[in-house]
Amino acid sequence: MDAPRLPREIGTAAAPMAARTRTLSRDRVSVRDRPASDWICVAAARDILVVDDNDRHLDILSAILTSVGHEVEACGSGAEALRRLDSRHFDVVLLDLVMSGVSGVALARQMRDLGPSRETPIIICTASVMLARNQFAGIPGIVGILGKPIDTASLILAVARASIRQRARRAGDDQPEL
Repeated sequence: MDAPRLPREIGTAAAPMAARTRTLSRDRVSVRDRPASDWICVAAARDILVVDDNDRHLDILSAILTSVGHEVEACGSGAEALRRLDSRHFDVVLLDLVMSGVSGVALARQMRDLGPSRETPIIICTASVMLARNQFAGIPGIVGILGKPIDTASLILAVARASIRQRARRAGDDQPEL
């Protein structure tokens, strides 16, 4: 799988030809035909825990995220994820909904009970987006739900936005209520 091109690679000999675009209306252009690197720039590297019981999905998600500068740890079970979350802080957790052993829903609820990972933003990656919306509706800290197969641009944007939302939430908690 090819990694997305970074903005600094655009226009170099190694970069593919310019992105195709099609006009949807006079003012709107489809971003689906444009590579993520043409319009995404990662502001800061993040420590990300990717939890999925499918090794291929772990490899794909890890490759995408490391290619744009993030530090990624991958684990194949909910139990292993809980051990890692108990010993280390992560900026974002990417979590599969359907896993053997501990499901994504159970893991998300257990994360909210753990001290170190109580505030960690969670992004759900699943083939069943509607099911995920229903099951995760009452769990705080779910900042995004991505459908599989994962769209590279959507993944990179979701990770970038997760920390921003978390910082905004913390800043709001520190301010007195009016």
